[in-house]
Amino acid sequence: MGTRTFPIEHVARSLSTSLTAAVASFDRSRWDLKPSTKTSYFKTFSRFGRFVERELGRAAQLGDLVDDNVNAFLAQEADRKTMARNDCIALRQLAQWATKNGIFPRDPLAAVELPKGRGGKRKPFADADVKAIIAAASDSKFGPRDRAVIVVGLAAALRPAEIWQLRLSDVNLGEGWLTVRLETTKSDAGQRTIPLDPQAIAALDEYVHDYRGTRDGPLFLSARGDAFTYWGFMALFARLSHRLEERGVDFSAYRMRHTGITNWVRAGVETLVVKQLAGHKSVVTTQRYVGELTREDLARIPSAFTRIYGRVAS
Repeated sequence: MGTRTFPIEHVARSLSTSLTAAVASFDRSRWDLKPSTKTSYFKTFSRFGRFVERELGRAAQLGDLVDDNVNAFLAQEADRKTMARNDCIALRQLAQWATKNGIFPRDPLAAVELPKGRGGKRKPFADADVKAIIAAASDSKFGPRDRAVIVVGLAAALRPAEIWQLRLSDVNLGEGWLTVRLETTKSDAGQRTIPLDPQAIAALDEYVHDYRGTRDGPLFLSARGDAFTYWGFMALFARLSHRLEERGVDFSAYRMRHTGITNWVRAGVETLVVKQLAGHKSVVTTQRYVGELTREDLARIPSAFTRIYGRVAS
């Protein structure tokens, strides 16, 4: 019996494998990653590849995934702490995959220090700024749509990517709730359903019935009636931020979520309920939004004993 051979030449992956090809293999092997996590990782890999190409004058290879290159890449993001931290995590995952598959003899990024995130309690928008943000969104060329985006993001404490991936079928205006599907959320806590504030319902009702139409598909559509790309959707926030600069408001789409969660806490919603609405896996994360109770906070807490039992002690 003759020796069987492969019908095509078999080339093992090595340090000289292109970064693009390595990332494609990583993609196939990490089928367990959530789509949102995978999207974030691949943006990091793409930026790192462009960085290496600028620095070395050639296409990036897997062997370029070493501590000196990664530290230099992260150093250019030093003033964007969250991005630097997330990029480091993504590149570490790729390095660990390559090490596990025997391409690196040992983890090349084991000595790379994970950048610290911003830390501390997230800063919500001031109440006056919220009114200015909604007014600026309403004044845009696509006011009903943009106002609905902002009000829903603030009232339901959604991440920008979660707003972008909402479908019309995720929203029930009659009963007043929306669902963030498992495949569209960054959280490990799973799918969650959030009650809609009456003003969010009104904004969505106007947008859907007077502008968008009721066919199923992505909830928020471009000017041509098409689905947004992620970056096309984020450009909506960039334009809003530019208009708000002239009004002295520092706008970031990610602060809508922090504002919404903080407002639930301010309104007296129990911490464990806030945890569920926000999609936090751990109550420790939720606790960051609660912070220390001030005397004003204490004064707003209803008297549970008297409310439940009435006059019983005297």
